[in-house]
Amino acid sequence: MIIIGPAQTVVEDLENVSVDGYDVIVRLNNGIALAQKNPSVLGSRTDVLFHNLMEHGDRSAGAIPAPLLREQGVRFLVFPHWGFKGSKSRLYKKREELHGCQATELVVPSTRFCEGVRRQLDGFQPTVGASAILFFLSAQCREVAIHGFTFFQTPYLLGYNDAVATADEARAWAAASYVHDPAREKTVVMRYISAAEQRGVRVALGANVRRFLFG
Repeated sequence: MIIIGPAQTVVEDLENVSVDGYDVIVRLNNGIALAQKNPSVLGSRTDVLFHNLMEHGDRSAGAIPAPLLREQGVRFLVFPHWGFKGSKSRLYKKREELHGCQATELVVPSTRFCEGVRRQLDGFQPTVGASAILFFLSAQCREVAIHGFTFFQTPYLLGYNDAVATADEARAWAAASYVHDPAREKTVVMRYISAAEQRGVRVALGANVRRFLFG
């Protein structure tokens, strides 16, 4: 399976990678919009979408109406923040909207997973990207490929979040809600990668993911 992040470096990361050749393609928030613009590089489908369900307003992560999810073949819409204060209303609203939409199932990670991640982040809430990475590194996967993440050290790919144009703005965007800590996330991601590799999981990191994670 492959997780495709929104960092500006994602196109370079995916050189010589056949995204559509993976069994499962995972994207984040407004990642579908990026894929629609460049399917030959970013892949032409989305099997799993991790999304914070903030679809409108200044902090919007991109609208995901039911017709779009069906069109893109999204099998699972994952809301990773359901266990955190003030987040459940978004889940219930989206669940009502998707009622009767058999193509896409709205799901949440287990309480055990959410609480475990929160403990390792010293009480901070994981970003959507970290949630996806940590979830699949914990799962029973043969291979987890991770591309398009620089952990808020570069801008996003154009079209993902127009409110962010620089690396400093990316870090400020993540920190603005006071619930995320990208520095802690890097440490926890490295820990999960090591644990996954010890279990025999093949973890394939894009060149820039590796550079910004371990550099």
